[in-house]
Amino acid sequence: MLFILYLILLVGGMVLLGISFASPVPALLFVVGLLCIVLAVALPISAGTFEQRK
Repeated sequence: MLFILYLILLVGGMVLLGISFASPVPALLFVVGLLCIVLAVALPISAGTFEQRK
């Protein structure tokens, strides 16, 4: 389940970054896409840390 969420965030962030160059509000979409990619990378790291604490 976590892998699917990671994949959706990563691919969705890349799509938003690509769309931002042809959009009327490029800065907003670029930042949202970048945040999605950062969250996709940080999610497995934080989940692994949380599982080790249990």
